[in-house]
Amino acid sequence: CTCLCQVKINCLLSEDPTPDDPRNIMSSASQSTSAASLTPPDGASCWLCLEEGPDDSGAPLVRDCSCRGHSGFAHLACLVQYAESKSMDLTERGAHMVSHIFEEKFFQQCPNCKQSFQGDISYDMTKAQLAFIEREFKDVDRWNLIALLQRIVVLDGGKEEDRIEGEEISAKMLSLIDEMEKNSNLLDVILPVSVNKEIGRFNSEVGTKQCLEKAKYYLEKARDIFKTSEDCEIPWAVNSIEGEIAAVEARISGDSRPKKTESDLSDFRVRYDYVLQMNGENDVGTMQVGTLLASKLFNAYHTIEASRLLDRLVIISRRVHGSDHKQTKIAESWRQRLQLRCAFIGSEQQPYQALRYEDDGDSCIVQGPVPKNVPRNDDDCQTFSVPSVEISFLLGTPVMLHGLKKAAHLNGEIGDVREYCTLSGRCVVHLEDKDLKPVKVKNENLRIVFDLPDPKNLD
Repeated sequence: CTCLCQVKINCLLSEDPTPDDPRNIMSSASQSTSAASLTPPDGASCWLCLEEGPDDSGAPLVRDCSCRGHSGFAHLACLVQYAESKSMDLTERGAHMVSHIFEEKFFQQCPNCKQSFQGDISYDMTKAQLAFIEREFKDVDRWNLIALLQRIVVLDGGKEEDRIEGEEISAKMLSLIDEMEKNSNLLDVILPVSVNKEIGRFNSEVGTKQCLEKAKYYLEKARDIFKTSEDCEIPWAVNSIEGEIAAVEARISGDSRPKKTESDLSDFRVRYDYVLQMNGENDVGTMQVGTLLASKLFNAYHTIEASRLLDRLVIISRRVHGSDHKQTKIAESWRQRLQLRCAFIGSEQQPYQALRYEDDGDSCIVQGPVPKNVPRNDDDCQTFSVPSVEISFLLGTPVMLHGLKKAAHLNGEIGDVREYCTLSGRCVVHLEDKDLKPVKVKNENLRIVFDLPDPKNLD
């Protein structure tokens, strides 16, 4: 059922996109990706009741969608009343199909810009939707189950209040699944898979040893349901769940998170293409999955591909959702992170930020050292020049080949440093041109690419 598409998409967004990586360096300009609370401009009014300022209860005008200027502001109570009224209108006209009441997204989507609510509004509206469904349609198991699923997706397992609510929702969903299976009301595997997967994701987010064990159990159950199903709409979903199981197992054992393989990246690319086809490039969900893909590419040292993707996502998000939208800020923060070029100098153990080359590439201006995973104060850093031959490249660094004699046809090609060959003392560079094989190159024949050339002008 297509009304469950968003549930499927939410399953793609459960992994932490921040890798533990030496390149994960924060500048003072990129410490926060959270959008500041939007203060309504003078003259802004609720588009539903048309009143300016707070409502009778003192609740302010709010907006967290893709509307801009004075449009899109509303009181939360007005939004809830509007969504409930529209939902009741549908059912009273006899539109009792689940695809109608949920596909219209009265509680999930701004009627003006047609984009999903974000942040606190999304959190409050899923709560309101669940209360509405439980009050007006308590006997419609399928509707209640979908409302519960959409609610647990927005809960934060790290918060005590959300943890308690999440446990209650998990119990309700499992009870409903059992009841629906007894009455043969489950029409496909998506609901039981989504229920078990979301319970697993939530327990993983809580993060205690007991909850990690529960997360592993429910994720394995979701995987097994998919494996035994002959009606799987998204065949890569099994690989997705198995990746989450491996991550949970690593946390239980105390090991670092499993390294992503090329096969994993291929799965992530397929997921992004699937969401892109289902929702289109302008949808917030597509942006979220695209940014997730970029983070995985970055983690696997595919920096050039990740940068190309983020460049496109930022352009689209700015145009469709605006510069102040949360997803735009997240994509811009990732792009800023990928634009940093860092390297080790001589025997130094901390990385330095490379700024530019001078003297025809014979020397490089660097700044640092820079800390890992903590905000950097640029005022505490030193800026100086070092001979280029003293630079060692971090994995994932975009580089250009130059000065090659036996393979002169490769001079000017760009690629990512993916490995070090300790035996030969060379970098293994995977070139952006997929028709060319990876090459082993000495440091002296590589130059950091600070600004990626336009792919249309690579020749």
